[in-house]
Amino acid sequence: MDALTRAAREATDFPSIQALRGASSAARRGTRTRAGNEAGRQRGELQLQVARLLRVALMTGQFVPGQTLSLRQLAHKLGTSPMPVRGVLGQMIASGVLETQPNGSVAVARMTEARFTELTRVRKALEGMAAEMACRNATPKLIAALEKINARLHRSIASRDILACLRLNQAFHFTLYSASASEILPSLIESLWLRAGPFMYFSLTAPATPWDATGHQTVIDCLRKGNARATRVAIERDIAGSATYLLKHSGVFRNEAVASPKATRGARAPTARKRAARR
Repeated sequence: MDALTRAAREATDFPSIQALRGASSAARRGTRTRAGNEAGRQRGELQLQVARLLRVALMTGQFVPGQTLSLRQLAHKLGTSPMPVRGVLGQMIASGVLETQPNGSVAVARMTEARFTELTRVRKALEGMAAEMACRNATPKLIAALEKINARLHRSIASRDILACLRLNQAFHFTLYSASASEILPSLIESLWLRAGPFMYFSLTAPATPWDATGHQTVIDCLRKGNARATRVAIERDIAGSATYLLKHSGVFRNEAVASPKATRGARAPTARKRAARR
């Protein structure tokens, strides 16, 4: 299973990953009953699980740029000790996904307009390529899966469930790209989403968001026709649409306030003015 397929299947709400408690308990029992090599292997597997789940959380907007990440809180939610979480955070800092603040705390990397513009250009190039390749491998099963995801996405948009929208949007894109059968693109695209995911949260927080996922239906129609070039163009336009909206609302680049995504579930997100008034 490639990285995109795995991430699409595991795109669940961050608080729900407490199922990892069972794996954590098993790792602790293994440490007591097995030799050091076995304990080390289990610790390594636990860290891989933590890394995978944190990546999904970042890609689906469950954290926002500038938000401080508490080591103890993350460990508690993951149902594990702070040690594997600390190791994963260190790796993400080294890769530029997270950053160390002057006071030593760890936060999601902030976004600048220049960085976001470049990120969007690279996303269009790589994801467009993956979509074009996926069209050549498209099957009725793939199209049916994308239609199902998109139907759920439209319901989430109607109910203003922002985190569900972001989660399902990611699932749609990654399900499509996994059909590209590329050995190179999956890891590259995931690295881009780790940076873009937290920021894309802001694309849905306006009271009247212009995003309605109509671009996804265009993608599905192109897949049915077997038009690879049109599929690529449709994905590029879908990416550009959200990016254009965010660029026009440049106030979000100042990161004047960081709102916790979980507070917006099933309700309208507060406006920037209201968030500022709460400080």
